[in-house]
Amino acid sequence: MKKNLTYLIAIAAIILLSFGAKAQGGLTPLVGSTHVYTVTPGSGSNDLKWTVSPATGFSITGDNTDEATITWTTAGIYTLTFTETNNATNCATVKTTTVNVAANSFDVSTSSPADFCNSADGQVNFVGSTATTGIIIPVSMITGISTFNPNWEITFTLTPNSGTTITAVAASSGTLSGTGPYTVTGLASASGEGTFDITMNVAGDIYSSRDVVLTITSAKELTYNTPDVDSDDWTATQTINSIPNTSTITTD
Repeated sequence: MKKNLTYLIAIAAIILLSFGAKAQGGLTPLVGSTHVYTVTPGSGSNDLKWTVSPATGFSITGDNTDEATITWTTAGIYTLTFTETNNATNCATVKTTTVNVAANSFDVSTSSPADFCNSADGQVNFVGSTATTGIIIPVSMITGISTFNPNWEITFTLTPNSGTTITAVAASSGTLSGTGPYTVTGLASASGEGTFDITMNVAGDIYSSRDVVLTITSAKELTYNTPDVDSDDWTATQTINSIPNTSTITTD
């Protein structure tokens, strides 16, 4: 009996994991995701037509071909219908399926790190008036689905204030490309969540504050082509405080 119970629990776990892995497929997508729906028609010369009911809450392309691309914009239950009509006889074959669009819980965010002093801070008789300071800006990703291991792609820009230069931009995980805008790909995350850091060197006059603004311009989960639910937490500012412009010590 105990062995049978263990077996049943294992089977249930597999079913739940399978559901989680498929939860964002074309039949159960999230709001904002784009999916491709295909059929093999009896004849490519027949009249082909895709329709969706209700008639709002999505955008569709290729609706008169054997492959329709649909972006779902509103949560709800939809009926997707494909109709193939013989042009000579006007006889038709109709196929339908149900699409259950759920609310989007995917979120990518960043936050402003605490201000700190530049690298000349506290150095005795620092030589020169410029310095390079390393900074770290964190980015976090969440799906709200603990059984889903997503594949993120995030694009961002970096905007320094006047007199500030940025070099050696890097990501702590994934693959970073571009020279501004920058794109990070291959950002896998376990249990539906993940974090990584954007690092860089910031140079400028040590007697003036240095600011760098990181702005995420797009964030998407690639496996199911699902974007971030919003963009209200896509900006972070790192401020590097100046040090006092104290003169050298003089004497009479």
